[in-house]
Amino acid sequence: MILSEYLSLTNTNLAKVITSFADAVTLIADKIRTANADKSGDTNTFGDEQLKIDMLADHVIFTDLKKTGVVAVASSEEQPIEVALAEEGEFSVAFDPLDGSSLVDSNLAVGTIFGIWKSKTLLGQTGNDLVAAGYAIYGPRTTLILTLGAEPSKFTRQADGTWLRTRTKLRIEEGKMFAPGNLRCCTDNPQYRKLVDFWITEGYTLRYSGGMVPDVHQILMKEKGVFCYPGSKSAPAKLRLLYECAPLAKIVESAGGTSSDGTQSILTKKISSMDERTTICLGSKEEVKLFEKFCGNS
Repeated sequence: MILSEYLSLTNTNLAKVITSFADAVTLIADKIRTANADKSGDTNTFGDEQLKIDMLADHVIFTDLKKTGVVAVASSEEQPIEVALAEEGEFSVAFDPLDGSSLVDSNLAVGTIFGIWKSKTLLGQTGNDLVAAGYAIYGPRTTLILTLGAEPSKFTRQADGTWLRTRTKLRIEEGKMFAPGNLRCCTDNPQYRKLVDFWITEGYTLRYSGGMVPDVHQILMKEKGVFCYPGSKSAPAKLRLLYECAPLAKIVESAGGTSSDGTQSILTKKISSMDERTTICLGSKEEVKLFEKFCGNS
């Protein structure tokens, strides 16, 4: 089954939004191979340095979303405001155009993350309210993971440009694999240090690339493991609820895994600002419980 056939079973306007992301991903995948990955000299409003490829991806996605005519507002990590796109639109969309873009010049995998809500604003929404969430990963293959609320599906870009569904049963079970983000905070977060030491002592397999999308993707593909990104006073958690955490948590929980900020599911957290950041743990249920046990009160 190809993506257009898969989307024919859902709401027509929602299908338009998802198709616009698939079209944008196709173009971004091609551009990544040759685009300039030098620093632009600018920063976004969060203070992150923008790369030219970030800005290119951001422009491509906004352009394609506007063409749908059904998106009321959209917001990106590069433009963290609600940008009005269509007065008659029925959806709000948030996206990280190129998560892990600093890895491009190292030729490591990077991704695009998106979440779609049936609302005219992003503020006040939760991850549970998402009607669709997905991510693309640009690696040896360009793949798209998509959930409409049920078990996610994997689509792989073919040579002719079509998206072929190449996997349907994405279920996260249990297994000893860990991707520990923000290890710098171990210097003044002793609970996280104890957790990392536990993983190592218990013989867990380390799988960490420095990119959130490829690390979460590996958990889905291997059907086990845990990704986490806690914080501390010296190295605070920096991942954003709106653009990264809520959409990925929706995918992971749709695949039978779970998510947590240390005390509650990421999907229950209400979006109060574009810049809201959160501790996050995603993956196998028992591994996330272990994270809560070690780091829930840190």
